[in-house]
Amino acid sequence: MSKTARTNVILIIITIIVAFFAVFFAIRSDRIINNSKNNGSFGGNNVPTLYVHGMRGSTKSTSHLTKIASRDGGHKALAVFVEKDGTINYKGNLNLKTSKPLIQVIFKKKFTPVKQQTKWLHEILKRLKRHYGFNFYNALGHSTGAVSILETVAKHNKDNDMPKLQKFVSIAGPYDGILTINDRPNTNYISNNGKPSIMYPANKWYPAYTSLLNDCKDFPTNVQILNIYGNDNSNTNSDGIVSTASAKSMKYLISKRVKDYQEIPIYGVNGQHSNLHNNIAVDHIIARFLFDQN
Repeated sequence: MSKTARTNVILIIITIIVAFFAVFFAIRSDRIINNSKNNGSFGGNNVPTLYVHGMRGSTKSTSHLTKIASRDGGHKALAVFVEKDGTINYKGNLNLKTSKPLIQVIFKKKFTPVKQQTKWLHEILKRLKRHYGFNFYNALGHSTGAVSILETVAKHNKDNDMPKLQKFVSIAGPYDGILTINDRPNTNYISNNGKPSIMYPANKWYPAYTSLLNDCKDFPTNVQILNIYGNDNSNTNSDGIVSTASAKSMKYLISKRVKDYQEIPIYGVNGQHSNLHNNIAVDHIIARFLFDQN
């Protein structure tokens, strides 16, 4: 074998060895990253999901959702009770090793303004990071709970003492009026970009739409949104309580900022306000959105 041939063979062998170690360390790095995801550092399988009910809600309001999520690998880890005097009690077992931990937030006072709920949720999220060590979280809110989650995230996005939102499921969120308070059936309309024709002012329970619009200028960008709303086919273009226009007005608030925004309408009996968080169709949509790996 000539000197040139021997040199070429040596170079080939060296190239194979280098390639082998490159692949080896690449696989090892992936495993490290995946392990980091599993402790909440990058948002893996153990990212907790908060479930927040609407006005007049209770533990039962989100129990069905957490039960279905448990069948998809989730684990009911914590129940957070906000007492009528504002005291917050934590019951359950939550740690960084819990796979897909589910956290129910229950407001004992049935009627509480969004402004007050936002303060409580902020305290709960700070504890989620400070005490339990989570850097990321997902959230699901029904009705008033959805508005309170959005306000909490928008107002406190720049805070370093709370985890960062990754995925948010909004169900029947009354972002611009509610039929039982200030909105009227077939009165408000939504443009293609989600802008409502009427922007309702604040009332005793909910902030003004313009206030939400201003707060959402600081809404985080790396978030995936699923907005589920109902139409019970009663000729009111609503779920009986929240008009489709009010729910869809969420788009104008945040769609240009977030990573991904999706809307899914539910029609008929399943599209009724309370049934939206208690039917099989919505269950599967939510489970796929929250727990399927992207």
